[in-house]
Amino acid sequence: MSALTYLLAEDSDGAWTIVFEPEDLHLYLEFVKPGMATDPVSGMTIDDFLARRPVNPAHRRALDNLVAWLRRALEWDTPIHPTTGGNNTDAR
Repeated sequence: MSALTYLLAEDSDGAWTIVFEPEDLHLYLEFVKPGMATDPVSGMTIDDFLARRPVNPAHRRALDNLVAWLRRALEWDTPIHPTTGGNNTDAR
């Protein structure tokens, strides 16, 4: 299976994407300039991406979209029970 990508933001300078390689369980973010190929070596971890201050509006949109994407993914499933740390199956 090839890498799965999700576009976070783009402008005329390039695109911010999340890339997941299922075979290697490798997840990273990268900025790809127009006409360039994806390069896992130049990608960064989500931790590194979240720790950087946005350098331009597209970078800010990518950060905002990543946080929104993570929130939707976590809210999609049953919430974690706050006291036990387990899934709150009674909340369904």
